[in-house]
Amino acid sequence: MSGTSIPLESMSHATATRGVLCARTTAVSSLDASTRAAAFTLFRATYENACRDRFDHDLAEKQHIILLYDSVTDALKGFSTVLVREIATPSGAATVVFSGDTVIDREYWGQKQLQLAFARLLVTLKLRAPWRPLYWFLVSKGYRTYLLLANSFPLSVPRVGVSDDNTLRSVLDDLAAERFGEQYDRERGVVRYATPHERVRDGVAPVTTAALRSAHVRFFVERNGEHADGVELACLADVRLGDLARAVARIAKVKVQRALGVAVSR
Repeated sequence: MSGTSIPLESMSHATATRGVLCARTTAVSSLDASTRAAAFTLFRATYENACRDRFDHDLAEKQHIILLYDSVTDALKGFSTVLVREIATPSGAATVVFSGDTVIDREYWGQKQLQLAFARLLVTLKLRAPWRPLYWFLVSKGYRTYLLLANSFPLSVPRVGVSDDNTLRSVLDDLAAERFGEQYDRERGVVRYATPHERVRDGVAPVTTAALRSAHVRFFVERNGEHADGVELACLADVRLGDLARAVARIAKVKVQRALGVAVSR
């Protein structure tokens, strides 16, 4: 999600009885000042070099925001911003969903409401024009966000064990170059910001030995060895209805397993 990491994470800790997260997708234009301030507080707790002006500028560009609230306290515990746009490709018109800033309070990691809300948005967009390509454009400095894309959408770039799909790579390079200009390194497929930018705070989402058991995580670290410095890996997925259905089913299975206290493998 940009800069993003569906890391999605914050270092704040719940001080009251913790509830489950509930998701509300709304228009960015409808946000009040207190919600905007709460979102930036979460963002700053997760990322070093967080700048309110840059945060507000990025937020204003997006049309949608998924807000995550504690069901007991109604306190904001996470959010993800979304930009939707239409583009022209050599193969015809396509819809692109760009994930912006995304954060979830660390106390609420493992809950799947954000993934379900984002999946619902993708399903809605896909059903509006089933035969038109729908792409998820993501830049990520954290492996957790990359895992969401890699695990859910097998037709994506870059991914471990397969050569880049030429069509997806071309679309991705064009989108990243348009958005980031010379900051986008086409050869490496990463975005290096010309000015100081956000980086995930030390200890928030470290690449642990356990995480490295995943081939996708190892691949992410290999492709973006500068992720700890705030460099972001550019990614693109072709969102297909079958893949969405399988992703939603997998999320539902995880929710049931967690409710039953069954160990969940990544």
